[in-house]
Amino acid sequence: MAEHPFFHELKERVCIQRKSGLQRLMLAVSARDGRSITIKDKKYIDFTSNDFLGLGRSPRLAQQITSFLHQGSSAGASRLISGTSKATLEAEAALAAFFGYEACLIFSSGFLANFTLLSTLFSPAHTLILDKRVHASTMTGVRHSRAKFHAFRHNNMAHLEKILCAYPVTAVLTESLFSMDADTPDLNALQQLKNQFGFLSILDEAHAFGVLGPQGKGLGQGLADMAVGTLGKAFGLFGAFILGPAAMRDYLLHFGQGFIYTTALPPGHGDMVLAMLEHIAQADGRRAQLAKVSRDAQEILSETGLVVHGQHHILRIDIGDESSCVQISTALQEKGLLVFAARYPTVPLGQAKLRVCLSCEHSPADVKKLRDALILSMKE
Repeated sequence: MAEHPFFHELKERVCIQRKSGLQRLMLAVSARDGRSITIKDKKYIDFTSNDFLGLGRSPRLAQQITSFLHQGSSAGASRLISGTSKATLEAEAALAAFFGYEACLIFSSGFLANFTLLSTLFSPAHTLILDKRVHASTMTGVRHSRAKFHAFRHNNMAHLEKILCAYPVTAVLTESLFSMDADTPDLNALQQLKNQFGFLSILDEAHAFGVLGPQGKGLGQGLADMAVGTLGKAFGLFGAFILGPAAMRDYLLHFGQGFIYTTALPPGHGDMVLAMLEHIAQADGRRAQLAKVSRDAQEILSETGLVVHGQHHILRIDIGDESSCVQISTALQEKGLLVFAARYPTVPLGQAKLRVCLSCEHSPADVKKLRDALILSMKE
């Protein structure tokens, strides 16, 4: 059968991406632990994982999680038909209580949680303001809501205030830790603006929950009216959740298409969340170790002569040109290190960067090996 012209157009567009240094490929991973990853029988030091506390690869926790699989592999229905297990409701209540919110709703992914929250709650009657570097799921949700929106310059509270003075605003959207920029907004200044203008604040805490704040409760306590968290990063599981008032949860139950029209997560998932939440609450030792790894990495990697951005467990090194960034990432991989080359459209065109994700299980020797490999790779 002859190929339809439509698919030829798709191939041409992908070809352009390849020629521009923007090709995307999947790695066939056969094994990984807290600090290493195996691809095609070769082991690398892994600086790409978001399993920041190493819980997702803990043998003891894996054994505990496996014990819940006897409940079956499928929920067999969507949440509003018969797919909600008793443990899922208990997990939602436990998450809400732990993070200090009235209610919680679990979703199958962070993208779906952000998208459903924003596309459901808001309409053309509302005006939103968002940081221009928010996650793609946030931007997609805002656009689908058809709400009016304005973007303020990244982490620029003065620009945010200028927009607030010009328009009546329903909500302000930002993140507590930006994963590509490796930075945090001035949340105290945001709180002051919230007190002055009375807007709702929505905070994506995907990269902070479990790691930052007391007991890993994030950075937005007392500030965010609604928050989005993920179970697939520090929690070492899969899925995501939204925190907020009971009115928000009830509205999403009735009108949130991303919640209503999808099969629920497996029946044992709620028990898994409850188990992991207990470990998160008691993980101060892992959090302290991760903070030490982060401080050491900032100092060690700065010895390359490159500017290392970030104060927490995600660091960034700006490269600029997409092809150069890929070449450096490839050279690092050839030296036994896996580091993500962030390129357009994940980051703005011409602002490609290396993102270094740290784990509490990384050693100073791991980071020094990255330092030395970076120095060599930049010269090649």
